[in-house]
This record gives sequence, structure tokens and C-alpha cells, in this order.
Amino acid sequence: MKRYLDLVPISAKVHRKQSRMSIFCIVLSVFLVTAIFGMADMFVRSQIAKTQAEAGNWHVGIQGISGEDASVIATRPDVNALAPYDVLNYDGEQEYTLGGTETLICGTDEALFTDIFSGMVAEGGFPRSDSEAMLTENARDMLDLSIGDEVAIETPDGTEHRFTVSGFAKNSSNLMSDDSYGVFVTAGGFRSLSPSTGEGTDPLNGTTVYYVQFSDTGEIQSKIADMKRQLGLSDEQVFENTKLLGLLGQSANSFMTQVYTGAGVLFVLVLFSGIMMIASSLNSNVSQRTEFFGLMRCIGATPKQVMRLVRKEALGWCRFAIPAGVAAGVALTWALCLVLRALSPKHFGSMPTLAISVPSILAGTVVGLLTVLLAARSPAKRASKVSPLSAVSGSASDLQPVRKAANTKWLKVETSLGIHHAKSSRKNYALMIASFGLCIVLFLSFSVTIDFMNHTLTPLYPWAPDISIVSADSTRSVDRNYVDELENNPAVETVYGRMFAYDVPATLNGEALTVDLISYEHSQFQWAADYLQSGTLDAVRNELGTGLAVFDSRGTVQDGDSVVLEVGDEHAEIEIAGTLSASPFNSPNGSTIIICSEDTFQKIMGEGDYTVIDMQLVADATDDDVNAIHRTYGTGHSFVDKRMDNSSVQGVYYSVWLFLYGFLALIALITVFNVINSIALSVTARTKQYGVFRAIGLSAHQLSRMIVAEAATYAISGCIIGTLLGLACHRLLFDLLISSHWGDAWTIPYAELGIILLIVVLSVVVAVHGPIKRMRELSIVDTISAE
Repeated sequence: MKRYLDLVPISAKVHRKQSRMSIFCIVLSVFLVTAIFGMADMFVRSQIAKTQAEAGNWHVGIQGISGEDASVIATRPDVNALAPYDVLNYDGEQEYTLGGTETLICGTDEALFTDIFSGMVAEGGFPRSDSEAMLTENARDMLDLSIGDEVAIETPDGTEHRFTVSGFAKNSSNLMSDDSYGVFVTAGGFRSLSPSTGEGTDPLNGTTVYYVQFSDTGEIQSKIADMKRQLGLSDEQVFENTKLLGLLGQSANSFMTQVYTGAGVLFVLVLFSGIMMIASSLNSNVSQRTEFFGLMRCIGATPKQVMRLVRKEALGWCRFAIPAGVAAGVALTWALCLVLRALSPKHFGSMPTLAISVPSILAGTVVGLLTVLLAARSPAKRASKVSPLSAVSGSASDLQPVRKAANTKWLKVETSLGIHHAKSSRKNYALMIASFGLCIVLFLSFSVTIDFMNHTLTPLYPWAPDISIVSADSTRSVDRNYVDELENNPAVETVYGRMFAYDVPATLNGEALTVDLISYEHSQFQWAADYLQSGTLDAVRNELGTGLAVFDSRGTVQDGDSVVLEVGDEHAEIEIAGTLSASPFNSPNGSTIIICSEDTFQKIMGEGDYTVIDMQLVADATDDDVNAIHRTYGTGHSFVDKRMDNSSVQGVYYSVWLFLYGFLALIALITVFNVINSIALSVTARTKQYGVFRAIGLSAHQLSRMIVAEAATYAISGCIIGTLLGLACHRLLFDLLISSHWGDAWTIPYAELGIILLIVVLSVVVAVHGPIKRMRELSIVDTISAE
């Protein structure tokens, strides 16, 4: 042996048992970080693939530019693809029809389907000539078309333009929702339908929009800014694919920025959780070998050399622990991906299998090394300060000088000694409290994401329809007898109607405003009960002249207000009896939304039919069932098919649900192992002291009570600190992600708090069982001589 550091492998062999728990802590930390970030990476990858398939693989759209500017963009080295997109009848108000159904006309080129929407062609191909057209599948199904058939597009002036069908594109959710067909033609075919279209500034009136796909998804915001400077583009001319850029972490959207901030807070909490767990283990490990470090000082080792030895020994554990943790994390990620794909290929078909997540491996490795290096600092310093004289005399100990005797006035001696032992080393006590508390903080903070998910995925609300029959002119013209007929349809599970009155002039406290008045029936009031922020539903259901306001950030209408509606020459007053946090409606004109009963609505607006009838279908409803309902009840009305939207969001929901609850389960696992590990190491470090207590007459039962008291002190203190800090973090994230957007008031999360505190308590019960059993079985002589 030439150097003191050569003692590291020898010491590792001698203290193999003491090092096992420390190695296990490092493996667990690396495993959890690798698994968490691996599943997050796989989830993001699957959602990116899903978004690219559904919304298109484009990063930014540009409108209102000339063909020369488009050529400049196409030649930029950072642009992979540029696809033009001209559109007619985007909003369904220009009266281009196919077979009597409103039709969206798109003029583009093949790049739109080869680069931007690469998986959109269902049959055939993009038109090769100006006389051909590609239609969406819903047009094929409703009009019974095949490739090679001739179709006639009717223009607003009554003329017909005939095209030969070259292929069929997959349905899109917006076309199904608008009860429209889609027709894709070449630029020449597009100009034949409307010669006046082309370059302009209005995206809904024949303006060419260019979809841009960058070759590299890094630093997209800087590329957009450079493109704006190069061509002198305004912010109104450039718009993002917010969902895709959000998943890529490249969105400048303010809401996405808040989401990134929340994710950053959670990442830091995960990092600190790992640091605390490993630091607690190293601290106890070093405490058991105080005499060893003192003897090293006796043979000439300097404090600096002792510190280097502790750090090298800790890093030596990483050689096994980090690869083992990373391998276990990767294996778990693969297993979960395979299980998800097998359980639901429809929703998780895009989930990668046996894919390597470089970010997760790097995160696990970096977190392992960082946590070990940071966690080893304090134990290394303490080891270097061990007195050589104390080591030689055999009195080396981690105990602090006794300043105050244990308080035995109110508690038994063994209980008081247990509490005294827990508090004897301030650093160790603080570290244990922080270790326990941080698990609680992490659990409570991450639970906010569950509420965030339930707010953002709106089609999962109980009132979300699969099919809607909507009045074409937004009047009460949908026969209310349809509800009775549809209730008897075996494909329909639930059916409910609503009456609407849009932009009704009103006054509130002398100030003018506009109101969208909407009726609810029995089922909808039942669903609304879960979203009642304040007030009462019973009054609105049973009393005429009352209504519910829907929350908006302006706070225009409050509970108890009386809103006076102006209906023709008459006035009607509605008293606001409560406020809802969410509803199925948005007001594009910024009108205040008020919900009332059908009786109140008809008293104010007069007798009439429904404006909308919504349906929820049975699980095994087919396209033929929907087409039959469409043909029977859709004539003269808009037939809105939301099934694609709902299915897409349900897939996202299941993915996010499994990921978030899986994350919470892993945090709970961290808590369990951390508590068990911390208590076991603390007891092991005091083995000699317990032997001395046994020697002077302390019974095994009293020794057990001492260990329980020490563990309970750590747990109670950690729970108090963790609860206070956890509630503060929970409120901060809740306000950031939820209150600022949906107006929900923060409340104490009793369920989540109770779960994590119960986990801590049960973990302490399990943790003390093993050490107590070992202490009882170990002889007094072996206990005193144990190292």
C-alpha cells in the first residue's frame, strides 16, 4: 500500500455489510430517476408522434407573404419542408357544397401529405392534375364514392365544378365536428373554383398559409425570430403549432411557460429527495466508523486525506450502483411501455418499445454522481475532524457533548432517552427531518398535476357528447321530440337538449353587458353539482327567475347579483344563485354565460324547441349507427361528430393518468425505503450504546421502546415540517397552474395529505421491526464489541 486511498477497496470489503444500505440507496435513487424520466420521455415521444399524425408535423405557420418570400423560406438551411395551404369555406359560411353538405376546399401540393401530414392518405393519392380531387372519408361514406368517380363542387354563385376522385384522406376532428367534407385539389384546381384567391392577409378568405417544418427541433424560437427579422414579418403573420412545440419544450406560449415552470419545480424536488436519502445513508455509515477514521489520523493521515478517502469510497459504490440503477430503470420503462401497448393499442400504439432514452440515462447517471458528491461533503468533513486521542482511548463517538439531561419528568426513562438520542446530533436530526419532510413535500406538490390534468382535458367532463344535432342558424329549431325518439335508439346511451339565447342585452348595477342564456335539464344539473364553486343548485332547478353564472377571470357577475335582461320591449330579472367553475360552453364575444332551468328560460324567451341536442353513444356503437342517425335527424341541421376528439383526448388522459399516478406511486416508494433505511441506519449506528444499556440492566422491552421513541421523534418532526412546506408548495403550484386559469379556490388536500402521512406512519412501523428484532437476538458482549 503506497497511499491512504489504497485503503478504500480494503475498507469496502471489511465494511461490506455497512455499505450495502448505502449502495442500495444510490441504486434506488438512480433507478427512480431513470424510470421517471424514461417514462416521461416515452410519453412525450408517443404524444409527439400522435400530435404529428393528428395536427400535422409542422412547427410554425406563416400567412400574408408573397411567393418570393415563400421561396426564400424554402431555401433556408434550417427548413426541412414548406407546404402551401389555401382554403375556401374554412368557417362554413361561403356556401361551397358537395352533395348539399358544406365543404372545405383546400388548394395545396403533395408536400402537405408527404412531409406535413404524412399518414393522412387513406386510399389512392394526391391529385396529379387540376381536374382531380382527393376527398375525406366521410364524403366517401355518406355519398358512396369510389376512386375514379366524378363529383361536382357547387360554388356560391350556383355553378358546378367537376373533379375526378383521385383518392381519400382520413377524417379530421374539426371536419367531423363541423359536419363538413374536405376536398383537396392542386393550386390550379383551387384557382378554377375562386380565381380571386391567392396572396392576401385574411387566413379565412383565400390567403395562402405556409406550413414550415424545421430540420432541427432545437432553438425553434430563435429560428422563428430570425425568420421574422429576415422577412420583416409581424407577430400576427406567424403562429405556432402550440401543442407540438409544447411537447418539444420549444413553445413561447405563456401557459406552456407556466407548465414548464411547474415541471422545473418538481424536478428540483426529485433531485433533493435523492440527495437527502443518500446523505442520510452516508451520514449513518460514517458515524459507525468513527474510530476507524480516528485511527487513520493516528498513523499520519491528514484531515484532507480522510475527506478524500470518504469521497472516493462513496464514488466507488457508484461503479456498481449507477449501472445497476440505470439498467433497472430502463428495464422498468420497457416493461411499462409493452404493457401499455398490449392493454390499449388504440391509445398507446405510438408508445415506443425497447427504445433507449438517452435523457433518462443521463439524468440517472448525473443525479447519482451529484447526489453522492453532495451527500458525502458533510460526512467527510465530520470524519476528518475525529480526534486521534479519542480513537486511541477507544472513546471515539459521534455523540455531541451532553448539555442537558434527558427529561424524565413526564415520560419513562427509555422513551425520554429515545427522544434525546434523536436530538443529540443537530445535523443528523435536521437531515432526518429534511429527508422525511421532503418526501411529503414532493408527494403533495406532484398531486397538483392530477387536478391540472382534470381541468385541461375538457372532453372528459361528464357532459361531453359524442354526437350533437345543432341548429344551423343557432335558433331553437331542433325538434324537442327528437329526444324521446333517440332515447329509444339502442346506439344512444344518454340524450339531452339545451336552449340558447345569444348576446342578450342586459344590465347589472346600471352597467350594460351581454348575456348568453342557456337552459339545463335534470341530467345536466346533476353533472354541474361537481363544479359548483359557490351558491346552490336547488334554487336554480326549482325556482323561476334564478340562474348560475360561469366563472370568468373578469368576475363580472357574482353570487347574489340581479341581472336584468332586455328581451324585445320587455325586461326580465335573473338572480344569480351560484357560480360554476366549468361548463360545456365558451362565449367567443366575451358575453357572460348564465345557466337556468328550462322553465325559467321559456318564461323569459318564450316557448320553443332546442338549439342543441347532445348524445352520448354506447361503447359498441358503429359508424353505420352514426350514419343512420345522421341521415334521420341531421337534415337541415349541423351534425357534429366529436368521437375523434373524445377518443384522442381519452388516449392522452389514460397516458397522463398512468404516468402521474405511477409517479406518485414511485414517490411513495421513495418514502417507504427512505424511512426504513434511515431508521435502520440510525439504530445500527448506536449498536454499541444499546449494548451498554443492556449491560447496565435495560430490558429488551425497554430497548424496543427507546428505538420506537427515537423513530417516532424523527417521523413526527418530519411530518410537521413536511406538511407545512408541502401545503405551501401545493398552494403555489395550484395557484400557478389552476387558479389563474379556472378560478378554483385552493383548499387543503386532505385526501393526499392523509395518504402520505399514513404511508410515513406505516413505514416507521415496518422500519423499527427489523432493528428491534436484531437487538433482541444480539448478545450483550457482541453488541458492545460490534463495529
